[in-house]
Amino acid sequence: MEAEGSEELEKSKDASITEAAPKLAQGKGWNPGDRLQVAVVSFSHTIQHGYVAALGVAYPFVLSDFHVSYAVLGVILGAAGIVGGLLQGLAGVVKKFSTKILLGSQNIGMAISLLVAAISPGMFLFGAARIFGTLVSWPQHPVGSAHLTDRVPHRRGLVLAMHTTGGNLGTLLAPLITSVIIAYYGWRPALVTMAILTALSSLLTWTAVHSPDHVSKRHNHQTESPKAAPAPKADGSLIEALRRREAKAVLSAGMISGAGRGLGVLAVYIPAYLRSGLHMSALTIGVLVTAVSIGALAGPGIGGQLSDRYGRRPVLLTLYLFGAAALVGFVVVGSNPLIVGAMGFLVGVFSYSEQPIRQALFSDVMHGVDARKAFGAYFAISQSVGSIWIAALGIVITSIGFRAAFITMAASFIVAGTIIGIFAKDNSKLANTGA
Repeated sequence: MEAEGSEELEKSKDASITEAAPKLAQGKGWNPGDRLQVAVVSFSHTIQHGYVAALGVAYPFVLSDFHVSYAVLGVILGAAGIVGGLLQGLAGVVKKFSTKILLGSQNIGMAISLLVAAISPGMFLFGAARIFGTLVSWPQHPVGSAHLTDRVPHRRGLVLAMHTTGGNLGTLLAPLITSVIIAYYGWRPALVTMAILTALSSLLTWTAVHSPDHVSKRHNHQTESPKAAPAPKADGSLIEALRRREAKAVLSAGMISGAGRGLGVLAVYIPAYLRSGLHMSALTIGVLVTAVSIGALAGPGIGGQLSDRYGRRPVLLTLYLFGAAALVGFVVVGSNPLIVGAMGFLVGVFSYSEQPIRQALFSDVMHGVDARKAFGAYFAISQSVGSIWIAALGIVITSIGFRAAFITMAASFIVAGTIIGIFAKDNSKLANTGA
């Protein structure tokens, strides 16, 4: 009796595996560990965004102490962004280093950067620490994005949106912590606190990130249906893929829309506008930046799901249109904190959601190309050129004002949307079937 029961149980297990195999092979299910990897890599993105957001809240106070203009800050951040963006092209070169090593080292480097910035006696060392932080934080976007799309290629819109949402969680939490500490103790203790939290959080990255080559792909091989077509090899030419019209359109749009990019420009100049433009207190700045971050937390996940279902292009065009309107509204509604907070929420929903959908559209276009190489090229081109906007807008703010800078950001979204609307087409269904 026991033998027969055991035999029936084994047959039941075999039947379950056989039934699940076509689903996995056709790219419709989740392999064991996939959701964990999405969570852990996204948490690493939380650390990176927390680093940038904490500094964003501190900048107005740092500049006031060191008697430095926003033009100087913009030049420092722009130069750092260009170099850091170009370094992201290394993603396809350093394939012998695992995602765990690259992301873990990155996060420890950012903790060191925060600590040095906190003890800096002047702008020279502070700026050097900030540049160092940019140089060490390059792996997150190309390596993290490649790691996730390698594991879950059939839902790249969703996993890239979750990756962005993880980053925006850091944008949400860091300003709250930083602004409270600045209000009571000053910006230096705030940065020391963030350095400690960054170092402690890095432990999760070191211990929980696992390469898809050793986990997900092995499981796919074991459960692959005999009738399923083999997955295409990622051995296509990167240069040839970059020459595709859609690839050039997405890269051009990314370089232009960099004027309103959440992590780069908005994380710096929204707190600056609230402090230096509207003369708000540190605690009020923390609350209003949190309103932006709540929108940024909600937007990408919804946008990613919609883009997987209805296509990247219509979702991206919608984000550009409403994002431009929100950016203009943010600086024309006056100084009432409730109204500014409401507009900030809309900025978060639309402006911070543009990046992952554009990234997914690029990934669709680059089907057949190694993911690390593709994302390395994507971020090296769009992020480095887009970083020029940080310096340019710093000069605009110093010479003309914040309103002109935010209108410029909005105009960049309109131009980027026009490029996508004319020159890009949707390849999401093609890419998701492995064609």
